[in-house]
Amino acid sequence: MITVAELRGLSLARQEDVSKLREAGRYAAAIYLSGYAVELALKARICETLGWSWFPSRTAEFTDYRSLQTHDLNVLLEFSGIKSGINAEWTAAWKIVANWKSEWRYLPTETANRDTCSQMLASVDVLLEVI
Repeated sequence: MITVAELRGLSLARQEDVSKLREAGRYAAAIYLSGYAVELALKARICETLGWSWFPSRTAEFTDYRSLQTHDLNVLLEFSGIKSGINAEWTAAWKIVANWKSEWRYLPTETANRDTCSQMLASVDVLLEVI
């Protein structure tokens, strides 16, 4: 299991990593890692919404929570309790971020450029403020 504080801390750490990757021109890696920052924040938000102090992190811990064993940001948003607020206030940012997939870890480095990266990271920054 992973605590809410650990999830929040990891999300912030990934944001810092993303900044360094963008500065180094590693745009595809920055975009990929930014999605994980959102995933971690959503998992923390789910815990807060449900009154949990921890989130399952190992396969055995997901026995009763299979629906939460996902990297799909849209599914995690559904469980977070903030979907209506995101849809009402931050639709444009969510549309960009919601396309993220964990499989992007396999994309070639040249897949992303500065503009694509900037757009994704700006959207992630906005959303992480409210998640």
